[in-house]
Amino acid sequence: MSGRLLIVGAGMAAAYLLQELAKRPHRLQVTVVGEEAEACYNRVLLSNVLSGENSETDLDMLATAPASDDGNVAAAPRIITGRRITHIDSKLGVATTDDGERLAYDALVFATGANVARPPVDCTGVGGVREFRTVADTRELRALEATGRSAVVVGGGLLGLEAAHGLNALGFHTRVLHRNPVIMNRQLDAEGGRQLQRDLEERGLHFKLGAQIAALDTDTEGHIRGIQLDDGSSLACDLLLFATGITPNIALAQASGLATERGILVDEHLRCSEPGIYALGECSQFGDTCFGLVAPIREQAAVLAAQLGGESPAPFRLQDYPTQLKISGVEIYRAGELDDASEQILVHGSGVYRRLVIRNDRLIGAVLVGDKRGGTWYSDLISQGRDISSIRSSLAFGREESASQSAAVAA
Repeated sequence: MSGRLLIVGAGMAAAYLLQELAKRPHRLQVTVVGEEAEACYNRVLLSNVLSGENSETDLDMLATAPASDDGNVAAAPRIITGRRITHIDSKLGVATTDDGERLAYDALVFATGANVARPPVDCTGVGGVREFRTVADTRELRALEATGRSAVVVGGGLLGLEAAHGLNALGFHTRVLHRNPVIMNRQLDAEGGRQLQRDLEERGLHFKLGAQIAALDTDTEGHIRGIQLDDGSSLACDLLLFATGITPNIALAQASGLATERGILVDEHLRCSEPGIYALGECSQFGDTCFGLVAPIREQAAVLAAQLGGESPAPFRLQDYPTQLKISGVEIYRAGELDDASEQILVHGSGVYRRLVIRNDRLIGAVLVGDKRGGTWYSDLISQGRDISSIRSSLAFGREESASQSAAVAA
């Protein structure tokens, strides 16, 4: 396929798409436009950069992009940073940047990502209030004086816990504020969340759960000194960091006349409501689902790259994407369905929590906290629907122990 491809947004979704395009023969002239000064970097590693475990050079997703196939004669993509697209004329196939440059295209991809979903509290003009989303945010946080200072991180999901770990490593006395009584409640069950909380408390983090910000307290110079909560309590802080959920960035798509709901609506081939326009990543919505995990976005990139390269790819389909994480050294794995009405196998102790959910002699769900060994095997058992009756008694101890029991039964 030949022509001019314009990618609006230069985040991880754009990087995955460029990586996938590099694997395929095509004659596309690719232009990428991103608002940040840096393009195509790995946001997943930002917390490691914040804590000092990684350097900024480890973030680059294009330096390690796969080599092109011999048949790929396309020029290297033009990557424009520090600018944004302000207008798209889908009839003419022209996009305009904020400095007036007009970029003609034959196909356009929205990869505009998402913004931090802040609670409805006015922070205008208040010093010491920040977000954790970009490499620029990370640099600013690392430059702050941490010794003897306290920080409150709003958000007890993955991003919030990683940000809290980073601030704690810098020397802040760090507390996580989460409106749900269980941290990482979208990935973990209640006991798994409590085990993770205990593990993180042992590493120096503190928590305030089941409450939200009601108001800010500032000093005479307008700098944050604390927050009032909706349960009547208060927390002192020198830094208030928002690392909450995300809201798909769809303003430009809406202004361009595309169909949107929470995200930009796409079909199974990542096509939007206007011909020649596509979307992927956190800004997109497929059916009722928006995306924040890496796995489905990488699959979207593969489907879209194949289509843009002139192939006939298999359509994008929703799957059960396992969650595999490590927060402050604590391993987490979650896959499948956590049905309280089904049979449960529980292992709990010595900093490890394992919950396996079984229905009709089939494993349907798993939560592992503190030790994720066997997680991939559990996911395979779930997806394959295998009968586990012969290894039921050893299932919680992983593949090797279960294999030994199965061999013994066969003998």
